[in-house]
Amino acid sequence: MTKLNIVLDKRLSEKGVIFYHSIDFNKTPHIMTVGASGSGKSYLNKLIVAKCILKVQNSKAIILDFKADDYKFARETPRLFEFNKAKEGLELAYKEFSDRLQGNTDRSFRLKLIEELGSMLTYYEKKESEAIKSMIGNMIFMGRSLNYHLLISTQRPDSSLFNAGVRDSISTIALGNLSKEGKHMLFSGFSELTDERHGQGSGFLLLEGSKLHSIKVPLITNVKKLERYIRLGLER
Repeated sequence: MTKLNIVLDKRLSEKGVIFYHSIDFNKTPHIMTVGASGSGKSYLNKLIVAKCILKVQNSKAIILDFKADDYKFARETPRLFEFNKAKEGLELAYKEFSDRLQGNTDRSFRLKLIEELGSMLTYYEKKESEAIKSMIGNMIFMGRSLNYHLLISTQRPDSSLFNAGVRDSISTIALGNLSKEGKHMLFSGFSELTDERHGQGSGFLLLEGSKLHSIKVPLITNVKKLERYIRLGLER
């Protein structure tokens, strides 16, 4: 099962109706979460990772947490890579991806979370940053058939974070109140729908470049359970 209920419809929720927007990873293999600090991105990312591990059989995760702050509970796990170890984690993920390209028949679900891509690229020298963008681009363009999925988080959705054509291949969840420039970059074809104001944990979901929804991130009632599933995904 790769179709998961992730976020609530905000407008229906305000009317007392609980309706989830699902993400089908067969059709939407990669996701970018966007929002300023405090918008709820990391909270949402944790929810997505935990749901994948809980619901998708034999799923595994790799987390690159450049901030080295949000996954302290998982520091003893082998596939959490923090701060200057983030590139090492990406290279590990890319090797596994390349092995599948070169004949490894394993097609079990794999999810790679990259927290704060913009800060990560700024940290490394230009040559290393370009190598990172190249690896990310290849995994996005060819990951679907290999059941290899990326979840990328950034404060600003600048096109400079990706090689040509890559950002257009990613579905987007944007939280909080984006700047006018940010709305134009992400939702240029939906300007009449993006005038709503959003706070922490609410925003817009753009699926496959054509379906825009006003959404709200559901409340996590059992944080320990969520953390347990994230650790499981990093340990498998």
